[in-house]
Amino acid sequence: MHALGETKTLTRRRVAGPFLAVVVTFAPAPAAAQPAWTDAIDGHVSLMADTLPNAPRLDGGGGATELRARLFVDAQPRVGERLFLRASGYADGLLADRGEGASRRAAIVRPSDLYVEWRSRHFDLRAGAGRVTWGRLDEFQPGDVVNPLDVSRFLLEGRSESRLAVGMVRGRVYLPGSVTVESLVVPWHRRGRFDQLAEEDSPFSLGVSAARTCPDTDPNCVLFLPELHEPERRWRNVQGGGRVTATVGRVDFGASVYRGLEPFAVYSVGRAVPTFAPGPPVFTLAGEFPRYTMVASDFETVRGAWGIRGEAAWFPDDTLQSETLVTAVDGRTLELGFGADRTAGSYRVSGNVVVSTRSVEREGAEREPARLDPDLDGTEVLLVGSAGRTFSLDTRSLRILAAYDPLSESAFVRGTAAISLRENLWLEVSGAWLTGSGRDFLSRLASRDFLYARLKAYF
Repeated sequence: MHALGETKTLTRRRVAGPFLAVVVTFAPAPAAAQPAWTDAIDGHVSLMADTLPNAPRLDGGGGATELRARLFVDAQPRVGERLFLRASGYADGLLADRGEGASRRAAIVRPSDLYVEWRSRHFDLRAGAGRVTWGRLDEFQPGDVVNPLDVSRFLLEGRSESRLAVGMVRGRVYLPGSVTVESLVVPWHRRGRFDQLAEEDSPFSLGVSAARTCPDTDPNCVLFLPELHEPERRWRNVQGGGRVTATVGRVDFGASVYRGLEPFAVYSVGRAVPTFAPGPPVFTLAGEFPRYTMVASDFETVRGAWGIRGEAAWFPDDTLQSETLVTAVDGRTLELGFGADRTAGSYRVSGNVVVSTRSVEREGAEREPARLDPDLDGTEVLLVGSAGRTFSLDTRSLRILAAYDPLSESAFVRGTAAISLRENLWLEVSGAWLTGSGRDFLSRLASRDFLYARLKAYF
C-alpha cells in the first residue's frame, strides 16, 4: 500500500515522545546566557550546511544537501516598575537540493516570544505569543504539551529550540510555602511541523518516503490523497490547563492538567476519489486534530552529587494512529520517565529511562470491531546515556549521546564538537547515525543520518 504526499500516518501526537527524546538529551551548543530584563537587544546570526546522505528524495533517489541561515533577535525592555515586554523572533532561510532536479528555496519570519507581562509580588499576568515549559526531565518531558514542535530543529538543535510559540494568556499566583498556581488559556491551535522550511519535501518529513506512483507489479496498490483539516478558530477549540508547584523539604513537586488538541494530525481513510482513468483506486486520507486530556506529575531533588528527577503523564482519552487499519483509534497512554545526572571528573554524565504504554479503548468494540488494532497495545522502553565536557576555559566542548530501544532494536548515536573561534563566534560540527527496523519513531528515522557544520555569531 502506498500513499500520495504527506502520509503522516506514522506519527503520533508527541513527536517528542520517548522515541525522539534521544535526539535532545544534550543542551544546545555553547551560547550566550539568557539576558535579564533590560533595554539591551541580544541575538545571533548563524549559517548551517547540512547533508543527509541517505534521506529519501522525491525523485526516487537518496540524499539531501541544505544551507540554512537564521537571524534571531531578542529585546526585553522594561516599561515600568511592574510592566515588561518581550519581543523575540527569527527569520530563517533555506537553499537546498532535495531532488527533482532543482534547487529549493524558502524563507519564514516567526515570533519566539512576543508578549506583555505585568508583575507584582504575589501575581503575574502574561498575554501574547510564547513558549511554556512544563515538566522536569532533561529535554524530554512527558507533560510538556503546551507548545508544538518543529521536528527538523528538534533533531538538529534540541527541544528548547524546537518549541513553536502559541498565543496564550497565562496567570500565576504565588502563595505562602513556595506554592505557585499557574493557569493558561491557548485560544488558537497551532500544529506541529516536520520542518518550517518547505515541509512538503523536507528530508525530515516522514511523508517524503511515500511513493508517488504504484508499481505495475503490485495488484493491491492503493493511492492516498492527504487532506488536512485544521481546527477552526472557535470557542469549542480553545485549549487550556493549569499547573501547581511546591517545595517540601528538599524535593520540588509539580502537578499539571491540560485539555488540548493534537499538534500532529491523526489520519483516517476517507472517500474514494474519481480518477476517470485506468489505474489503482485513490482515496482521501483525512488528517484531524482530535482532543486529548493530560494529567501529569513530576518531582526533582538532589542527593549528594546526584540530581534526580522523575515525571509521569496520563492521557485517559488519547487518539492512536493505526497503520494497519489506516484510521484513528481511541485509546489511553501512560508515559513515565526517570533521570539522574552528576559530574564525574571533568565530565557531566546523565541517564534517562523512558517507558510508554498504550492501550486501545475496547468499550463498545462489539459495535465497531473493525476499528480495533491489537498491534497498538504495547509498551516501549528507551534507554539514553550522555556525556559531555568543556576544555580551555570553556572555549571548546565535546558531547556524545547514545540511545537504545531494546524492544524495537533501534539505536541512535550523536556526537558534537564546538570551538570558539573568537569572542562570540562559534563553529560547531555534529554528526548523527540512526538504525532500526521496527515500528517506533527512531526506526522510521533510520535513513535520516546527518552531518552539519554551523557558524554562529552572537551580538
